[in-house]
Amino acid sequence: MTAATAQHDEWRIPKGSVIFRQGDPGHEMFVISSGRVSLTIGAEGHQKEVAVLGPGEFFGELSLLSDEPRSATAQTVEDSTLLAIGRDVFAMLVQDDLDIVFRMMNIQGRRLSQTNQPIQQLTQRLDRIRIAAHCLRRLLSPHSQLPATLDVIALGKELGLSPQAVEATVTDLVQRGVGTRRDQQWHVQSREEALKLLDQLCQYTDAGAR
Repeated sequence: MTAATAQHDEWRIPKGSVIFRQGDPGHEMFVISSGRVSLTIGAEGHQKEVAVLGPGEFFGELSLLSDEPRSATAQTVEDSTLLAIGRDVFAMLVQDDLDIVFRMMNIQGRRLSQTNQPIQQLTQRLDRIRIAAHCLRRLLSPHSQLPATLDVIALGKELGLSPQAVEATVTDLVQRGVGTRRDQQWHVQSREEALKLLDQLCQYTDAGAR
């Protein structure tokens, strides 16, 4: 980070400073207390701004969710104060409130829609994020029981998606070790398999944001 002064977990950063660059390792996420931050994605020498964030908004969470390098460059648009949240604190937040993950996934989906990916590819990624997030919420809710069986056709109706979209996503998840499949029934046996679904949800989102 350039030209920043830190007091505990609060970072004061002047206008025009780069907080991190696309491809950097990530060890914390940030919540904006004051100021504004621009997020840009670079490819083949071209830069595209995907978001300008203000007070109360957050960024940098993908590196904590998926342990991948930074998927965008973050730079202050004006003098800013940020609250830095490290990996350990973030892990405790996620364990205490799974809804935090879903809110982050929804926001990442909106940011993803602002990139210049081909529409067909973009639609597929957004569908997969929606399906994985919906199933994860059901599997890890306080009232759910494992093993669990999810009906592929019913999932499509619940989400308003085509059977083909759900079929493709479930097939991909099973190939990656998330449960087993028999006809139109998707069987998730354990919490470990459900947590694999969380990992794959993060990968779907991170791959789309790059």
